[in-house]
Amino acid sequence: MNSFAYPSFLTFQSQAAEELAKLRALLADLEKDLSHAPPGYLCITKKGSRTWYYHRDDASGARPRYLGEKDQFLRSALAQKSYDLRLKRAVLEQIGQLERGLALNFKDLSTIYDQYEEPRRSLVEPRILPTDLYIKQWLAEYGASASGDRHKSKSEYILITLYKSLGVPFIYEPRLYLEGYGSVRPDFVALNVRTRQTFYHEHFGKMDDPDYCRTALAKLEDYHRNGFREGINFIVTMESSLHPLEPADAESTLRALLL
Repeated sequence: MNSFAYPSFLTFQSQAAEELAKLRALLADLEKDLSHAPPGYLCITKKGSRTWYYHRDDASGARPRYLGEKDQFLRSALAQKSYDLRLKRAVLEQIGQLERGLALNFKDLSTIYDQYEEPRRSLVEPRILPTDLYIKQWLAEYGASASGDRHKSKSEYILITLYKSLGVPFIYEPRLYLEGYGSVRPDFVALNVRTRQTFYHEHFGKMDDPDYCRTALAKLEDYHRNGFREGINFIVTMESSLHPLEPADAESTLRALLL
């Protein structure tokens, strides 16, 4: 039996609205902090094995001022200002694209921090974590509540194999609370690394069993009431004894939503 998801114009609208809200909130934080940033910018030069830091403020006409160890706070504030300005420009560009209804195909904002080299990198607090660190924290967060069990069926083994082959970060049987239903353990939670969107994934394996089917549909309704929608933040795969899970079809769904 086919897995299913519903990517559509409505899905795009929902994703765009959510992304736009996040970007506007980030922009507001950036503008607030930049309004208190020190004037000028940080220059870093290396002479032999030593690193020299200077504060330049072209608007004042003053000569560059050397920043020693006692000026560590100003070093960091100026480096952060430079990062925040670059991030602000990228955020404004993405907001403009979303407001014009353009596709969600943006440069990863975390790469702005990745482009910095030491020692400037260590002076900056990234507002968007680098991808490797984000994945590590995501796995730790969702793994903390995982059941710790191994797969319980052939179909779950197929899905685990697909997740691994696609390189998608996932956790088996995390804990999730559904209002009106209680604590559940979806089969998987997975991360779209590109969009940093989290998806829960339920596999319903005995849909030709009337009792199982009724329970599965009731559970699916509870997912919907709690804001989980196929193709947006939720994945559903199904099968029956006559229509087993098709790996190629499941892979197509995972690729569409998680890559």
